[in-house]
Amino acid sequence: MRWTKFWLFLVLLGAVIGMPACGSFFSTCHMCPPVPKPGHFIYTANAAGNPSTVSALSTSPSTGALSPISGSPYNAGSGSFALTADLINHRVYVANSLSGDISAFDLDPNTGAMSKVLGSPFGSEAGVDSLVVSPDGAFVYAVSGSSANLWAFSINSDGGLVALGSPIVITPNTADSGSVVMDPTGKYLYTFTGDSFTTSAYGFSRNTATGALTPLSVPPPAIAGVANRGVFDRTGNFLLFTGNNEFGTHGGVEVFGLNGLTGALTLVSGPIQIGDDPSGITTDASDKYVYVANTADATISAFQFDSASGALSAVTGSPFPSGGKGNINGPLGITTSSTGSFVYVCNASNDISVFTINSATGALMPISGSPFPDGGTGPSAIVFVP
Repeated sequence: MRWTKFWLFLVLLGAVIGMPACGSFFSTCHMCPPVPKPGHFIYTANAAGNPSTVSALSTSPSTGALSPISGSPYNAGSGSFALTADLINHRVYVANSLSGDISAFDLDPNTGAMSKVLGSPFGSEAGVDSLVVSPDGAFVYAVSGSSANLWAFSINSDGGLVALGSPIVITPNTADSGSVVMDPTGKYLYTFTGDSFTTSAYGFSRNTATGALTPLSVPPPAIAGVANRGVFDRTGNFLLFTGNNEFGTHGGVEVFGLNGLTGALTLVSGPIQIGDDPSGITTDASDKYVYVANTADATISAFQFDSASGALSAVTGSPFPSGGKGNINGPLGITTSSTGSFVYVCNASNDISVFTINSATGALMPISGSPFPDGGTGPSAIVFVP
């Protein structure tokens, strides 16, 4: 069992036994009072509870402060472990690991409120723990921590999911998949698939019209330790991912360059030591900095990122405290704002830490009022929607 999932198990157990939760513009209508319009939104998948939930919060574009959206949290499936946003069609998809399905929600672009898509949730399999939506908002792909299956779905006009046949077996010699990622063009898709000791990055070319996947002919690169989560930089030139037990009990981060013609991945940086049980990784809006959430030691590792070479160098002061409340407070998910000003971290203590990014150094500073209540229990993943 990977440490992130063990940590999440502790959170779920704590919920069962009673662990305590720790420039807008205005309408031009002159017939009614002015109504403020929030700037951006934060959504978290909350793994605990039956049903599990999704929290929705508005975030100030100037201060980063969070406030709950009316109706939040919203019911999902059971074991809502991951989520992804379709920014084209204003939707969020949630992987429900325990109930073995995917919930789909429409988002109100003005208020951030969520409404369940007709027919949701849509069946997949038990253990589904990572998913990604294509850049055009036409397809969703998901993997499971209980098998080496890769699921592909088309998205119909109302947001519903239709399976593209049976799931693909990524490789018959592995036990599970920890993450699925897609390059920004939607041309290539990669899964981190393996067992409790080793992981490889299996790649697929993607037909952008039909959503069909074809395994790459290039051999999958081995990954030090056991990979958890990955992310592409915004140019799509580099794939960054985190892994457990790369330096003894400590995790590591590695950077691979992407060959845009073949899909081949080549190690260009790392592994570089970070904290224990890295559960999430993100870049800032300008690809200048990289941040990693370390669950077991409740820290955030920060790096300067060379967008030409892929090299990483530690930010002065890193790692930074992740800022959750209570004894079990490790960060389980991390994201950044589209403005490049803020980092958002959802913590096992049922709250969200918000940090400003020093644009000159990459250092993190918690904002006033941080951490903010999440509204759900066991937030395990987080996305920012502009």
